[in-house]
Amino acid sequence: MLFFKTKINDSIVDKITDIININKNKFLNISNDTKTINGFQSNNIVSFFDEDLKKKMMDNQCLYQDIFWIHYIEYENSGFQLEHNHSKTEEYSFILYLNDSIGDTVFSHTRITPEKGVLIIFDSKLSHRGAKSLNKKILVGAIKKILK
Repeated sequence: MLFFKTKINDSIVDKITDIININKNKFLNISNDTKTINGFQSNNIVSFFDEDLKKKMMDNQCLYQDIFWIHYIEYENSGFQLEHNHSKTEEYSFILYLNDSIGDTVFSHTRITPEKGVLIIFDSKLSHRGAKSLNKKILVGAIKKILK
């Protein structure tokens, strides 16, 4: 099982945040159809990020070429994510924390505290959840689509 953690430069995170803030009014809120409770979850916004930015976002990991889905989540106070995995749609998933906040991402083997620029890439079979949060903003992405 793959689990990789690194820290992305703040200037890259700031560029991503700027793109989100400029375009947020174009995003659809699909949280009612997801595991996001008490928060905003966008539709697929991968088209807002060019190849160069995806490469920098992935800390130059070659996986950036296979990103086919990115969504943005902004939790309201006490917002959280029900336990789930992404095994039916992708080989690998990632979470990029866009700010420091409260509300760990919880896996069976570890907890990740939201810190601006922290990137985790993990096997999509790993079940995880988001603890109750405060002011948490993240990007979640899918890498290597599973074809059925």
